[in-house]
Amino acid sequence: MKAWEQFIDLHEESLGKAATDKWLRSLKVLHFDAGNLFLEASDPFQIMWFEEHMRKKVKEGLFNNNNREIKVHLSLAKVAKPLLKKSKKSPKKPEEKPFALTFDELDTHSTFNTFLPTDENRFAQEALKEAISTAKDAHPVFNPLFLYGKVGSGKTHLLKAAAKALQDRGLRPIYCRLETFTEHVVSAIRMGEMSRFREAYRTADALLIDDIDQLGRKSATQEELFHTFNTLHVQGKQIILASSCPPKDLQHIEPRLVSRFEWGLSIPLTPPSKDSLKKILAERAQMLNFSIKPRIVDFLTDTFPSSPTASVRALEALALRSHIEGIRTQMAQVNLSLPEAAKLLSDLIKDEEEKTLTPEHILKTVAEHFGIRKDDITGKSQTRECALPRQIAIYLCRTKLSMPYMKIGDLFGRDHSTIMSSFKLIQKGIDSSDPNIAPIVSFLDKRIG
Repeated sequence: MKAWEQFIDLHEESLGKAATDKWLRSLKVLHFDAGNLFLEASDPFQIMWFEEHMRKKVKEGLFNNNNREIKVHLSLAKVAKPLLKKSKKSPKKPEEKPFALTFDELDTHSTFNTFLPTDENRFAQEALKEAISTAKDAHPVFNPLFLYGKVGSGKTHLLKAAAKALQDRGLRPIYCRLETFTEHVVSAIRMGEMSRFREAYRTADALLIDDIDQLGRKSATQEELFHTFNTLHVQGKQIILASSCPPKDLQHIEPRLVSRFEWGLSIPLTPPSKDSLKKILAERAQMLNFSIKPRIVDFLTDTFPSSPTASVRALEALALRSHIEGIRTQMAQVNLSLPEAAKLLSDLIKDEEEKTLTPEHILKTVAEHFGIRKDDITGKSQTRECALPRQIAIYLCRTKLSMPYMKIGDLFGRDHSTIMSSFKLIQKGIDSSDPNIAPIVSFLDKRIG
């Protein structure tokens, strides 16, 4: 089919010849007419790759001579099993696990009662409580509820608290991270169980999804979420989403989805200030019946700066461990010294130190955003699919870590002049508000923190 061949040729430059040959040209054309093209894939992974990377491009760029859209239909090749005699020596192949949806767990600590809001975040908690109190009775007034804020602002705690409160009312909510939702989509496609996937998600009494900002460039996931959202919304089921940014700042997500995220009420959350965090820690210590001196509170906020959650968890660990150690050594909690606290929390302090921003973290974040591998960024490919992410990663390593050009060059396997050129190119794009550069860098800068 000429239109299909032209479509492949058009995208070969951006995808690279190797990827094009492996994933597109290897698709077998079964038959076609003026408005339909039927292709056969050799394995499920080829279908998954097509749905994730090409489905949207096909809708936007595959047309017949009359400028009508050509719909692409994919099927999986049926492989005939050869008749072979069983051999006692040949090992048995492990059987594929049956399709099952495993959802993220709700920890017992994350409830409304244990959420210690700041004045700025109190409205979010009250809005969720109000939505849950009427969940059985009528269509939600605000649907969806969209929570957004930086790490440590309490989004995940509130989502889990809402899901737990819904369960306590006898309802069946689904809480999951976006990563889990994506894994379920991929697994359902691979195993031919989309009907069971849809039945599970679209019959829930409420849907709560965390990390929705990670939806970018996941075409198949976006398609399923769009229809799941519509089904639940029409049924009057509450939808609650959480993200690191407001809907208008989401990147590489279909406009029809973003517009739905904006249908209801968007609520900003802010991490507590240092003074507010100290108050939260003092209140939490009181709830735990743990006597704690101001110097220990200062120690926790200074030693665990990555997020308020890290400070609270350190306090909880300190309360438990000092109680156990006190029983063993008659150590008085109220007179707990800084060296004693540091010793009891040595493992958590080590974990906190490892959270310090590194080039590896920047590479991982940029790769995930663009839907490629870290090796693609540091590799030799010059396609735009890899070149732009590489240039942005170079820029972020320079601005976020103040790395010397020579050291960045060693990381990316390039000389310092190439690194300087990449940095200047991205800086120019930011200064000129290039829509292909500036918003992406801004989004990644906020996400990296």
